[in-house]
Formats: sequence, C-alpha cells, structure tokens
Amino acid sequence: MFAGKAPFQEFTSLLNPHSRRIVAGIALSAIGRGMTLSLLMVYLHDIRGFSIAFGGVVMAWGALFGIICTPPLGSLVDRIGPKIVMLAGLVISGLSALAFAFVTTQAHALIAITLFAFGGQCVWPSQMVILTRVTPIKDRTKIFGFNFMLMNLGLGVGGFISALIIREDSILSYQIMYFIDSLTYFVFIFFIWGLNTPHAGKYVAKEHEPEKGSYRELFAIKELSILTIAGIILLTFGYGPLQSGLPIYATQYLDLAPNWLGIIFGVNTFAIVAFQPLVLKLIANYSKYSALIAVAIIWALSWLAVGISPYLSMFMAGIALCVSQLIFAFGEMVHAPTSPALTQELAPEHIRGRASALTSLQWGISGIAGPAVAGLMIGANLEQLWVLTMAIGVLAPIPLFTYLKRTTNKAKK
Repeated sequence: MFAGKAPFQEFTSLLNPHSRRIVAGIALSAIGRGMTLSLLMVYLHDIRGFSIAFGGVVMAWGALFGIICTPPLGSLVDRIGPKIVMLAGLVISGLSALAFAFVTTQAHALIAITLFAFGGQCVWPSQMVILTRVTPIKDRTKIFGFNFMLMNLGLGVGGFISALIIREDSILSYQIMYFIDSLTYFVFIFFIWGLNTPHAGKYVAKEHEPEKGSYRELFAIKELSILTIAGIILLTFGYGPLQSGLPIYATQYLDLAPNWLGIIFGVNTFAIVAFQPLVLKLIANYSKYSALIAVAIIWALSWLAVGISPYLSMFMAGIALCVSQLIFAFGEMVHAPTSPALTQELAPEHIRGRASALTSLQWGISGIAGPAVAGLMIGANLEQLWVLTMAIGVLAPIPLFTYLKRTTNKAKK
C-alpha cells in the first residue's frame, strides 16, 4: 500500500469525482472553523463584553443542543437522503457564522450557537454517509484518514489566518473573520449541489431489506452498541478534556505563558499532517479492534507525559506538553480512520445515517463530560489526580475492544 508514490498522490489516487468534492469542502470549512472556534470565548468576552461565565454557558448549550438534535437528524438522513440534509446544514452553518459577526446581546449569542450546533449536526452524519457510499469498502479507512489529515491542515491554516487578521479590541477584524468563515460554508454548498450520484440521495431498499429503519434496529446490533459505549469512554477521557482542561492546566497550574498553547497544539497538527500516511500504512496490517486498543494505550502514554510536567523546569514542562501532544496525535491518526470505518462496516445501508449520527453523539457526549470533569477537578486543585484519572480512564474501554475482537475472530472461523 502506498508504495512508490508521494503521500499526497497516494491519497488523491483513491479519490473519485464525488469524494473529491466532499473532502475538498470539508477542508475548506475546516479553515473557517480553525479561524473562529478557538477564539469564540475571547470574542464574546473581550469584544462583546459578556462574562466568561456566560461564554461557558454558550459553549455548553451548543454542545447540549447538538446532542439533542443528533438522533432525529440521523433519522432524517435515512428518510430523505444525505444530500438534502447536508445542503440545509451548510446554509444554516453559514448563517450562524454571520450571526456571530453581529452578536450584541446574550439572546443573539444563544441563537447563533444554536444555529451552529444544528447546522453542524446536519452536515456531519450526511457527509459521512455520502463519503462512505462513494468509497469502496477496501479504501474507506484510507479515505477517512485522508479526510482527517486535510481537516487538521484546514484547522491549522485557519488558525494562522486568524492570527494575521485579528487586531486587539477591533470588532471589525473579528467580523471579517466570521465573514470568511461563513463564505467557506457557502462555497461548500456548490460542491455538494453538484454531486450527481444516487449515493447522495435517499437509499432505495432492496427486496430483502426493510424500507424503514429505526434506532431500535441499530442498537440491536450488539457489536455496534458496545463499540458506541467504548467510544464514549475513550473520547471522554482522551479527547474531551484536551481543548478545555489542558490549556488551564498549562497556564494556571504550570504557569506557562499563553503563547505555549499555540506551540503545543501546533505540534499536534503538524504531526497529523506529516505522519498520517505512515500511520495508515502501519495499521493496515492489524485488525480495527487492535488499532483501537492501541489508541487507548497511546493516549494513556500521552497523559502520563502531561503528568510528569510539574516535576520539570518551566521550559521543560512546556516541552513535555509538546511531547504529550505529539504522542496524542499518533493516537488520533489511528482513531480517525478506524472508528468511523468500523461503524460504517457494522451498519446496514438503510440505517447508515443513524449510525453516523451515533458516531457524532459520541463526540457530543464526550465534549460535555470531558470538560465538566476537568473543570471540577482542576477547580478543586486536584490537577495531578485529574491527569491520573484521564490516564486510567482512557484505558477503561480496552476490555470492550478486546471482547469485540474475540467475537469477530470467532465469527470468522
């Protein structure tokens, strides 16, 4: 696999006209998210004058509303087809970015984050369904890996652009940033509008398949239910606290300058863009469940690197956090192509939208639980216990992955 080709060519050779449109649009919209998402709290507090507490409420409500609307939107994808749902989601996402640019009251901010959450939950399961359908089974892991790499590249480029645009105390600079973010979604609309394939429409059931599906049918797939529970645990202790707890840990507990955060997370992004092809080549020789077990171990090692940082000099503590994010990135590079490919592998075609929504739900739940645990424990001055909890907790789903691996191996015999 991937022999004799440059890394980018190795991936692009797998793309067809349909998947090319999707991954290009995802990368473009990631640029917009990279510009705005990490600066939302700063924008609401420093520019619009809202309290930090209210900014936290806005973020929490966005995550909660995303969880609430995910199941019905997954059903909608199966009922009317992913293309229509995705187009609606892109329009709403573009409008949410424009809404943030003109926020003046708390009500406006809550409306904007509600639009953002709803639009995102329309787009995510839809694009996963289309990308799965237009990609042969043997190439799905590679395509999901390529998509993840491009998304991180887009986030990194977006962060760099925002650094060039943003000016302290300048409302206009933030508004320009949100205008560009909105534009990325509206351009993405044209990519999806031009998708001329039945794979983007409602799935037509074959004679032996039921015409209508349900979440009950989805949860009846034991392997998928266990995989979902394991995924929630893995993400809650691994990914969930990353963007919330780690910055506070670094700046408040270790007294690192905020500039370190750009370096720490920049290491993560660079590693993903640079090493994703190599990681895909390595995991091709192992089962997907073995790969997920490896993710848990890798992320535990990453948290241990965080745990040793207080016992080092300030500079070396910053380096330790950089190393932790380098290690963490390798876990991401294994998880990103493996988990969605496995979910789609287990899900029947007529309920693929619901299965994709289930994947999104894992991220939503962990996005609330992870920061909540981090806030409570770090707020109670239990920083090192928090790190240890994360390191142990991320190992908790290993027995579930091991059980699924054994079950799969028995079924093959």
